[in-house]
Amino acid sequence: MSVIPQNRKRKRNVENRQVYVGNMPFDATEKEIEAVFSVMGPIKSIWMAKRPPGFAFVTFKRTVHAFDAVKYLNGKKICDLEAKVEMCEVDFKEDLRRRMELENLKRQNI
Repeated sequence: MSVIPQNRKRKRNVENRQVYVGNMPFDATEKEIEAVFSVMGPIKSIWMAKRPPGFAFVTFKRTVHAFDAVKYLNGKKICDLEAKVEMCEVDFKEDLRRRMELENLKRQNI
């Protein structure tokens, strides 16, 4: 039996709880998205694109709820359009790289 040192930091939680929601109408609101997706389980956050509009990311508090959202809501009508609901991939290095690039672009445009 191996012993884990107590001073060792816990690993980051890499469970995937985020889903991509595409093919949404441009005038969809966060409240409409929350009403649809909260049926699957508690939502941690919702991020909606503004430029270009038409997609969002919904983060659930538990992974099982994200999988349920994909299973039951993909291809269903959300805000009068057939939505595309997919799991987001967990890749922290790639996510960090993208965030750094966006931050650099923002700084250049200021």
